[in-house]
Order: sequence, then C-alpha cells, then structure tokens
Amino acid sequence: DGRGLKLDDIMKKTGIDDRGELERVLQSLSLGRDGTRVLKKIDAPVANASDSPKKKQKIRRNIGEHDRFLFNSSFTNNQRRIRITNITMKETVKERAKTHEAVSSDRLYLIDAAVVRIMKARKTLDHRALMGEVMTQLKFPASSSDIKKRIETLIEREYMERIEGDRSKYKYLA
Repeated sequence: DGRGLKLDDIMKKTGIDDRGELERVLQSLSLGRDGTRVLKKIDAPVANASDSPKKKQKIRRNIGEHDRFLFNSSFTNNQRRIRITNITMKETVKERAKTHEAVSSDRLYLIDAAVVRIMKARKTLDHRALMGEVMTQLKFPASSSDIKKRIETLIEREYMERIEGDRSKYKYLA
C-alpha cells in the first residue's frame, strides 16, 4: 500500500508466530548486505527527534514495534539466485545456562558409560588406573571430582564395589 506493513501485520499474513524468529528474518531481508535488501525498513518516528531536521537519521539495526517494511522496488540482481544470510540472535544468559546444564547432564552419562565399560573389561582395578583410563577415553575435559562422584553413584547403584582389604580398588559386579 506504499506505507508498508507493521510487524503485527506481517506476523498475521505470514503465519510466523514467534516474534524473535520474524525479527531475525526481517533483519536479514532489510538490513543485510547490499544486493540482498529485498525489503526497505522505515523506522518509526522517534519521540525525541528534536535534532536539526537536516541531519540524516541513522537506520536502527534492531526492529521496533512500529517500524514498517515495504518491498524494495529498486532491488535488482543479475544472478538467478540470491543468497540471503540469516542473522542469528545472541544467546541469552538463561539459554546459555540451560544449554550448559543439558551438556553437563549428558556428560555425566558418558562418564558412567566409560567407567562401566572399563570395569566390565578389567573386572578389578585400582582407583588411579581407573581414573587414568576414564580420562583417556573421554573426549571432553572431565574433572577428577566429577569422575569420583560418578564412581560413587555406580557403587550406590551396585554396578561395582570397593574391595574389602584394599579400599582403593574396585570390583565390577553387574
């Protein structure tokens, strides 16, 4: 219509419900490299625009609620296909913590599997040898305290036990 569409209008017409996803797509289409700007972004008027009217307003990189988008009628490209790179959003602290927690829990299972695999093959093994073998089998840096905790949980779950006469040796049970 010449005035462009607001964010809510685009959400309704495209069926994209996730606002963050839509903002990333619109940024890619309107604020990307030269030659890929299929859309024009029209910034909503800022309330404190009391600067001199001769100054050219800088285009904001983020997308506001009242910004409008319209088709870039001057867009041309000689290629049959154009490559539009997606802009990725930075991971929030909450998402980073959630990812870290998931990775940590996955690693605990990997430590358990390595200990059981080694003990199943050796039947009995002393603590230092077990720790060394677990460290070499794991593909990620594991702390010795994490491995010790996992050994304790395996003892509690009766996968292995300490040998009575020598507390630093373990015996495989399962």
